[in-house]
Parts: sequence; C-alpha cells; structure tokens
Amino acid sequence: MKAVCGLDVHKDSVYLCILSEFGELIEKVFGVLTFQLEEMRDLMLHHHVVEVSMESTSVYWIPIWRVLSPHFKLNLANPYFIKQLPGRKSDVKDAQWIAECTMKELIRGSFVPPETIQQLRQYDRRIFDLNEEIVRKLSKLDAVLQRCNIRLSNYVSNVDSKSYKAVVRAISQGITAPEELVKLIHGRIINHHGIDVITASL
Repeated sequence: MKAVCGLDVHKDSVYLCILSEFGELIEKVFGVLTFQLEEMRDLMLHHHVVEVSMESTSVYWIPIWRVLSPHFKLNLANPYFIKQLPGRKSDVKDAQWIAECTMKELIRGSFVPPETIQQLRQYDRRIFDLNEEIVRKLSKLDAVLQRCNIRLSNYVSNVDSKSYKAVVRAISQGITAPEELVKLIHGRIINHHGIDVITASL
C-alpha cells in the first residue's frame, strides 16, 4: 500500500498529513525539537510512507529535511507553486493538500544539494559574513582616527594595508609622535605623496 506525506512547516510546529492510496488520512501536529522530529519520522516509517513533500518555508524546512532525508524520497516545493495547483477546496488544510498533490505526482521538487555541498555553502556564507565584519571594523577604526585628525587613510590604498596597520599598532602601544610613525610607512607611499604630507597626516 502506497502512502505519502504532506508537511506544513512553521517556525515552531509541523502539521503532518499521511495519505494512503485508499484515501485513509492520518493528521497530527509535531513540535520542531529534534526528538519531536524523530517521533514524526518514526510515525511515517510505521505507516510505510515512501514520499514526503514540504514547502520551502524560510530556513525552517532544513532541520526537518536532514532528519527525514535518509529514510524517504523528499520533495521541496515552492509555496507559490503549491497554491497555484488547480482543484483545491477551501476547507482542505495545507498539509492535506500537499499530501494529495504528492499522491497525484503534481509536486515538482526544487533542487536540494547533497549534504557535503550544503556544508560547504555554510562555510562560504560564514567566510562572507566574517569578511564583511572585518570591513565594518576597519571602517569604524578609521573613523576613530579621523576624529583625532589622523588622516593617513587619505593617502594609503586601503585601511587594511601593512603601513596603516603598522601605524595603528604603534599608536595602540603609545607611540604618537608623527616623526616616529612616519618611519612605518612604505617608501612608495612616501615617494608618491611626500614625507611632509604623510607626516602632517599623522
């Protein structure tokens, strides 16, 4: 006996509807904690569910996908596509409608990359966030120096350059004399703008 399942995913709950090929319905609501998702998985296994469909609701579907993916064929559907399918009655719950569409093979699942690729994407997003945070911190650091009328950033290529960081490090250690700080500036910058200008900027 073929059985499919539709899941209506929310932030703090998952509405489940198991539908057999003979029209038998099993409906239940689960929480989203790991042990609750495992209980939901076990219920599906008990009723011999072979295929599960859910909507791609924010990021809330991801933990559910990870718990279920080793055991079932999964479909991740665009909510807009689900709502556009013809024939839905007004009193049918979302999970039941998803289950009915799955049974009729109307669900066109979105591509979900393998677990390894998902992990690599997480690393990539984290690196991107860290790089953005570095840029923000450097910008705030330069704002502090600008308030003190230290205008070195006007003359270096960027505030992440070796010369700029060397000057900041020296200032943090108590060295504030421009004649000392200018010694930390790369010769190319000195030659381009002149030592008097760079010294004045410090």
